[in-house]
Amino acid sequence: MLLRLLNVEWLKLKNSKIWLIVLASPCLASIIGFFPFFKADLNEWILLSTQMILVHSALFLPLLTGVLGAILCSHEHSHGGWKQLLALPVSRIQVYLAKYIIIMILLLCTQVLFIIFVWLTGMVQGFTSQFPLVSLVLSIAIGWLSCLPLAALQLGLATSLTSFAAPSVINVMLTLPSILLANSKILGPLYPWSHPMLGMTQMFSASLGGGAGFLADVSSFYITLILSLLIFLTTGTLYFYKKQWR
Repeated sequence: MLLRLLNVEWLKLKNSKIWLIVLASPCLASIIGFFPFFKADLNEWILLSTQMILVHSALFLPLLTGVLGAILCSHEHSHGGWKQLLALPVSRIQVYLAKYIIIMILLLCTQVLFIIFVWLTGMVQGFTSQFPLVSLVLSIAIGWLSCLPLAALQLGLATSLTSFAAPSVINVMLTLPSILLANSKILGPLYPWSHPMLGMTQMFSASLGGGAGFLADVSSFYITLILSLLIFLTTGTLYFYKKQWR
């Protein structure tokens, strides 16, 4: 049944413009990559990658996570769609998990496209040194994992708020402080909107043998990710399961 629900969600997205949204963050980060604001005696690819990772993970990726959640629930919020869907012989928990899985698949597509756009941006600028593929793959992988709790939280908001605008506005308001809070050793790892930035920058730096990330305690960060994922996903699923839809 879960596979059928996943297929249904894909069919809903087939003729939508959501793929333009998936492309948005890599494209915008790529544009910013043509205007370097770092000046250091480092490999050209490292400077470009660092700049693009920062803007992608700190701003665009958290915003995208919320937008995807709102879009996937907007169809059901319209014209009593939830009631019609849940009247079918489907499990509420599987419906909720299907939407969550689709969000994570779309975010994975964004992460893969991000690497491609980093490479394209460097090629256009005429970079000739070795492309840090392994470091970027590790960085986007951790960035994707760091989005797991945030996606669960955003999906919970999207299902509980009936309009598309409300969860999107909340997401924007809570994303903007993430850059400042990421610098806090205590608040940064506890703030879900900072998780993608903390994860991607730390892994990219560590894979290159450096320590330029924002995390003071990597182990505590991953424990926080796991616990927050369990809390947000369980809470959202239980709310969705018990809610009386109209």
